[in-house]
Amino acid sequence: MTVELAQLEATEIQAGLDALLAPDAAEWESAPEIVVPLEPTPLERQPSAYVQTAWRDRPHGGVGEVRVRAAQGASALAVRLDWAAARPQRLISDVSVYPDACAVIFPADGDEAEFSTMGSPERPVRAWHWRAGTDAPFVVTATGIGTVERVAEHAVRGRARWSDGRWQVVLARPLAADGVPLQERSSLPVAFVVWSGAARERAGLKSFSPQPCELRIAGGNGRKP
Repeated sequence: MTVELAQLEATEIQAGLDALLAPDAAEWESAPEIVVPLEPTPLERQPSAYVQTAWRDRPHGGVGEVRVRAAQGASALAVRLDWAAARPQRLISDVSVYPDACAVIFPADGDEAEFSTMGSPERPVRAWHWRAGTDAPFVVTATGIGTVERVAEHAVRGRARWSDGRWQVVLARPLAADGVPLQERSSLPVAFVVWSGAARERAGLKSFSPQPCELRIAGGNGRKP
């Protein structure tokens, strides 16, 4: 049975990348917002037996939804994630302190990906990853649970803002940059992840979107997945 994916429209906005990177920029109001449900990652998908045992009776994945907008401007794609964080963890001040974080996950190549397992050898994923307390976002690839590797060079930029109990994080990249093929695409599936530092979440302990969305890129020239 074919499942119809929620549509995330990357609205064309007459603004430069620096303007779109501002989470509270007025330009974002013209981009439609969708609410993406999130669920805890099942413990049986954790690569560590210790984590599975230690967290058996502890809650995780408490962030139940993330609000998402997407925009296209100045030949770049920007995605804004917005979620509730009443107790923000903004800095990595000690080895026992875990920061808030989020990620936008794409197919690494081709039209499909195994999002629920962070990819597979046949359907790998690539993620734009933001973590509170760091100067810049980073990019990772994965071919399954416990296989995450950082990409040495990438063009993803990001900026974050916490206000009134919510995080707003923008991640953006030029359409023509190396990595996930965006310039020639009209649409592609995308998924989202949020980590709550206050709940001591990290690695596979997180909230994730069990169902991907279809990101539609304005003016794309490629085939539709």
